[in-house]
Amino acid sequence: MKTNEYLLEQMSWPAIKEKIEKGMDTIIICTASVEQHGYHLSELTDTVIGQATALRTAEKLGDALVAPVIRPGLSEHHIPMAGSITLRPEVYRGIIEDYVTCYKKHGFKKVIIFSSHGGNFAENEKIVENLRQAHPEMEFSTGLSLMQLMALLGQFEKKYGLAEGSTGHGGAMETSVMLHVAPEQVDMEKATPGYIGRMTEEKLESLFENGIVGITEVGIIGDPREAKAEWGEYFLELFSDEIIKAAEKDFGI
Repeated sequence: MKTNEYLLEQMSWPAIKEKIEKGMDTIIICTASVEQHGYHLSELTDTVIGQATALRTAEKLGDALVAPVIRPGLSEHHIPMAGSITLRPEVYRGIIEDYVTCYKKHGFKKVIIFSSHGGNFAENEKIVENLRQAHPEMEFSTGLSLMQLMALLGQFEKKYGLAEGSTGHGGAMETSVMLHVAPEQVDMEKATPGYIGRMTEEKLESLFENGIVGITEVGIIGDPREAKAEWGEYFLELFSDEIIKAAEKDFGI
């Protein structure tokens, strides 16, 4: 895939204008993070995965373009680990709102806002509801809920015979995607398992309230050691397909 066919930040403004005028009026906005991902992955992991997913989604839709990935995100629960960055919720919300205001002026009519970082989901749902009221002439989709994404992780585990809970933050899934998309940002010799277990809604609430260090010193939820690049290809296909299904439902297609 040529990213300059879909990624706005790699295009000239006349090229963007021409694409919009030809009917590419859906904009995909991924919100990600800059935060720790254990001993073996870069802090840009969520951003890399988010952009790869957004590009694949745009390619499948055919009438969509991809905005610059928004990061940092809401990562307070990772701050105890060096290098992690978090935004204030009001700053985060303002960035998304400003993106939409700009893209509306350029002629985009549909907006898909999805997250590649778990800490952004709850705020994104609130933001999209406000955007629907502020811009009633536009259509919005939030992609998947956090629990729907967790269900995809379960599907990933079952497909490859992995232990339940082995594909969370920095685990087998994210490591596989990074091996597929950006192997230079992965050091498998340092891959170390963290907390392994079922991530219930209650466990997730505890994670966001008390921070990830409350359940793992490594900063990992799951076990990255079995990750494979071809598994990453599968998950990108799965994730992008589900985002499209959610958007079609939200847009009434």
